[in-house]
Amino acid sequence: MARGRLKKYFIFTKSGIQTVIAYRGRVALWCLGAVINALLMGLLWWAIYEFSPESVIGGYTFPQMLMYVILSAIVFEVINSDSMGTIVDDVRYGLIGMRLMKPINYRLQLGFTSLGSFVACMAIVGIPMIIMGLIVALCAFGLSGIVWYNVLLFLPVTLLSALVYDSIGFLFGQLAFRTQAMFGVSSMTNVLIGFLSGSMIPLAIYPSWAQSILFYTPFPTMVSLPVRLFLGQVPWSELGISVAVSIAWIIVLNVIAHFAYKGSVRHVVVFGG
Repeated sequence: MARGRLKKYFIFTKSGIQTVIAYRGRVALWCLGAVINALLMGLLWWAIYEFSPESVIGGYTFPQMLMYVILSAIVFEVINSDSMGTIVDDVRYGLIGMRLMKPINYRLQLGFTSLGSFVACMAIVGIPMIIMGLIVALCAFGLSGIVWYNVLLFLPVTLLSALVYDSIGFLFGQLAFRTQAMFGVSSMTNVLIGFLSGSMIPLAIYPSWAQSILFYTPFPTMVSLPVRLFLGQVPWSELGISVAVSIAWIIVLNVIAHFAYKGSVRHVVVFGG
């Protein structure tokens, strides 16, 4: 029965895929942004390694750090859910009333749409860019330590990261019912996630006490975990715990968001017949 109820939501997954394919310009800009981000961060780390007396920083050689930069830029863009933006637009333009009147679960609609976007972005842009970055790191900089099973596990772990990001986006999106200053909220959320997830700086460089605290938060599982897994730096025991933490946070965030959403819709006033 539950499978039958969920089946109707896969149309939104298809819609998410079609949206990514249709808006080629946005995909091109996304790709360009990821390339520029990886290039600038790569140059920054090249300068750091060039003037550092150590050949290994935070447990990373320069080829590993270069691949970390490339992967983190791609992963952060691929998992970037638009659930918060959709809620903001629905509230701002008065579409939320129509959404609530439809016999569908609004949360599931957004979640399955984000799933489609993730699949399309990963297939169309993410995987080709990862392959190109891997070729550069292997051939030009002598990257080593990449094994096939870590590469395969990278994809489902990145999907978990996307689900965590989407859950956070839906939770913070509830603020759209109470404030019009959502641009600031969105910017703050992206900066916070970028900094705490290891997208900007590898978490291995953070103080040990900060790493211990962050390990049990949802943030490292979003970027740091899949990237480190790809590079072969995640022991099996840590992988199991991290995956369990990801799943636990997906459940917790959605439970909190569920009650927040029930309170938020009480603020909705719909005019018309």
